[in-house]
Amino acid sequence: ATDDRVASTDPRTARLMPIECTAWLINDATGCFLTAGHCFPIGANPVCQFNVPLSTAAGVPQNPLPRDQYPVDPASIQFNDDGVGAVGNDWGYFGCFRNTFGETARERQGATYTLAATPPAVAVPAQTIRITGYGTENPLNQFSQTQQTHTGPYVQLTANTVRYQVDTMGGNSGSAVSLDGTNQAIGIHTNGGCRAAAPIGSHLGTRL
Repeated sequence: ATDDRVASTDPRTARLMPIECTAWLINDATGCFLTAGHCFPIGANPVCQFNVPLSTAAGVPQNPLPRDQYPVDPASIQFNDDGVGAVGNDWGYFGCFRNTFGETARERQGATYTLAATPPAVAVPAQTIRITGYGTENPLNQFSQTQQTHTGPYVQLTANTVRYQVDTMGGNSGSAVSLDGTNQAIGIHTNGGCRAAAPIGSHLGTRL
């Protein structure tokens, strides 16, 4: 019933513009990113932005300094999106060029997520999931599409999906689904909607 997200400063998590999704640095050999597949194709000149300032009072996103912006390398993009409403096979992977100071995102941000080879089974009591991203606000305000985070219970694992009860909004698509208190990501957030079917009230993502 309420949006309990709070402002955050996770250095691994970027705003992907102009599509208005979330992306995150991973610990592969070249410091690339994961996001949701439905965030592609994203048109001309997509950019990953870090250290994003507050939006205007009307919710209009503001750009960070040039040093905190990294153009996406279009030749690097790999993704899958089975269409609107598809779940479990919605993912995107890409790299970025260096910033205006010649730094890679990983060099400047100094942190990445570790990818879980196999997500853990849901325990009793349930483990805590954290989702950090650049979701909108309703009504729009200065925090819309700035970095916010929230935690909640991990409720289900299937062959292709993870489910959790964590607050998200549009713009959180592509966020890391991570085990709170660890550096480990177990999925990519792709679908909200507080589903009415069991498990009630859960969002879901593509399982890593």
